[in-house]
Amino acid sequence: MVMALHRLSSITVGVPDVASTSGFYEAFGLTPTSPGSFATRNGGEQLRLRTAPWRRLEEIAVGVDDNDDVERIARALTDAGHVVTRAEGGLRSVEAHSGVTLVLSVESRTQTSAVPAAPTNQPGSTPRLNRPADVVMGRTPVQPAWLSHLVIGTPNYDATLAFFTTLVGFEVSDQIPGVMSFTRCSDTHHNLAIQKMPGRFLHHVAFEVDSADDVLRGGSNMIEADAERHVWGLGRHAIGSNWFWYLRDPAGNYVEYTADLDRITAQDLYMPKDWAGKEYLYAYGPPVPGVFLAPTDAEEIFAAQVG
Repeated sequence: MVMALHRLSSITVGVPDVASTSGFYEAFGLTPTSPGSFATRNGGEQLRLRTAPWRRLEEIAVGVDDNDDVERIARALTDAGHVVTRAEGGLRSVEAHSGVTLVLSVESRTQTSAVPAAPTNQPGSTPRLNRPADVVMGRTPVQPAWLSHLVIGTPNYDATLAFFTTLVGFEVSDQIPGVMSFTRCSDTHHNLAIQKMPGRFLHHVAFEVDSADDVLRGGSNMIEADAERHVWGLGRHAIGSNWFWYLRDPAGNYVEYTADLDRITAQDLYMPKDWAGKEYLYAYGPPVPGVFLAPTDAEEIFAAQVG
């Protein structure tokens, strides 16, 4: 059965200072479309920044195939007691525990042509002869292809997970039972990871680039301009298999360059191992810094929600 959901279309993120945060995302490689809004190379306008008292995820927009999908999901949400606002070709509904507004819209499935892979020399195979690698000769800016995924925290893990999976139709790819679920609304291993936390929290947002070279180039360029942007990388995750480099925007959000993320075409075809030890966080790379696990502004944000 083909999943009705097919695309993480866009997100809206609240930040205290839209102007200063916007400069980070332009340097990161996104294309400004209007003040506070940015497009990826293939995904269109996928990030919107809005003024908020503290940093937070406000909206997540997801594409579905047709109006029948919208109607079915609207009934499921309504029957479960959630308020649904209808709009032409879509709906809006708030997941109360995470505070995130889901925006569901009928959209065409994105067709993206692959960027040709650069020839790579290795023992027994040397397709690149008598010339340096293109990546070391060129200085073209890194440009993310599309919005890949995000990780949010919620004080009611079970309810938030049920909202997005049982009612909306996200599928679970991997889980750390009772702690974190990696869910998807496309063939990407995870588009939305949900984590148990003391309050509502946006941990990080990830944009996919074409290669590990681009993860390394992008991260290096960003910290060359401002070393305070660095959080963690370069490394490779075990869950999802993706290369990563995490940076920090001026609002405190973690933003990831990622590449070579697993793709899942059918749940019964995906057979991961049982993750153990540090694999919950990464397969290899530099040791995970404490600020990645416990961002320095988390307690302040949780306290503001109670106040």
